[in-house]
Amino acid sequence: MNTQNLLIDKHLLLQFKRGLQEQQRELSHAIEKAEKEIRDFTGPVPLDSIDLSCFTASKESLFTSASQNRTRLHMIQQALERMNDGSFGICVDCGAAIRLKRLQALPWASHCIECQEEAEIAPLAENAPMHLSPDSAQASGT
Repeated sequence: MNTQNLLIDKHLLLQFKRGLQEQQRELSHAIEKAEKEIRDFTGPVPLDSIDLSCFTASKESLFTSASQNRTRLHMIQQALERMNDGSFGICVDCGAAIRLKRLQALPWASHCIECQEEAEIAPLAENAPMHLSPDSAQASGT
């Protein structure tokens, strides 16, 4: 076990593990149920436009829910793997300890809050339009 895990006492680590395993079971069950309901939608499509709209919205909602559940299940499985290899509670980017408060809120968290914020802001900065500074606007003659 990694010495970093010693920062999280064994009792607390076991609580996290039990909670994650319970969520894993619940999500697996929810995914199976959604997949069954999606299969049930393979029957005849309603011809009435209102019924078709409701049918389509229900089907899309099931797909979205199942997709979100699969994503969270994957994050939970990764957290359980980190528990097994001793890296649970350690940021995968910077190697710093993830604060207990963050782990209590998101036990599958793999990044400290600083690295998570940086990861969320970086794509926004890349897609932001370039603004000309007053100096560069004058130099270009605008």
